Amino acid sequence: MTVRNVAAVSLAIVVIISLVSIWFYPSIQDFMLANPFWNGLRSFSREFNATWINSLPGVSRNPQATTLIAIPYAPYSQGDAREVERFVRDGGLLVLLDDYGYGNSLLSELGLPARFSGRPLLDPLFSYRNEWLPRITDFYPELAEADIKAIVLNHGTALVSVDSAQVLARSSPSSFLDVNGNGVKDKEEPQGPFPVAAVSRLGNGTVLLVSDPSILVNSMVGRDDNRAFLNHLINRYGQGSNVLVDISHLPKAPLDESKLRLIQTRQRIAHPYSIAAMLGVVILLVLRPLSRREPVEHK
Repeated sequence: MTVRNVAAVSLAIVVIISLVSIWFYPSIQDFMLANPFWNGLRSFSREFNATWINSLPGVSRNPQATTLIAIPYAPYSQGDAREVERFVRDGGLLVLLDDYGYGNSLLSELGLPARFSGRPLLDPLFSYRNEWLPRITDFYPELAEADIKAIVLNHGTALVSVDSAQVLARSSPSSFLDVNGNGVKDKEEPQGPFPVAAVSRLGNGTVLLVSDPSILVNSMVGRDDNRAFLNHLINRYGQGSNVLVDISHLPKAPLDESKLRLIQTRQRIAHPYSIAAMLGVVILLVLRPLSRREPVEHK
């Protein structure tokens, strides 16, 4: 084997090992569907059969049968905001979960008055382990009738400028917004209860607001009735539709970017035309040496 062949084989082995490592090494980034750790969405994605999308154009093609999960930790361009608005107005369900991100700018683009406070919601009395994990027990009657008794937030916020008729869940009267961030209730700080989940109609579709995206992560989705709460909302307002998670507005590590490119490449290769093309190339490579053989002269 020549030096050139050895180098080619070595390079191929390195590439294969790298691709396999990228494929199987788990993500550790917040809210990534492939992340099996406490801050990922693997449990949610499996239980709700959710798939990810890394761009919004085209999401409105079949809105009546689609639920779009949005965690806006990056700003929405006007083009993306228009895609979301078209999706909802044409009959889709948008579940917008935010605490300290860019949810308010998207709500403004959608023309909705509701806003995320952006201030930490603390509850020293009704909480899971500490005041940063407020336990919510005040629900719209329909949710209470669905046997949803409590959900737990994790460093969430509250909703403001929400009509009382649109509120689905509220924090307790002992909750407060920690405006100055010192972790204790000061006299000038707003006192609860506060809306933490609400619903609003937009065109033919629906917008659901939840003031904490952490309710989706692996360590929280099974806490109290969080799973049942999400399941009820998606089935009630989305009619059990196809669930998509928009990851285009989430921060990604280089590993996640590489995984996305690898998955996209795999999807393209899995296309019937791509398979046919690759088979054609393989056949040509196999037959090419045969065509170059010199005919044997018989004496």
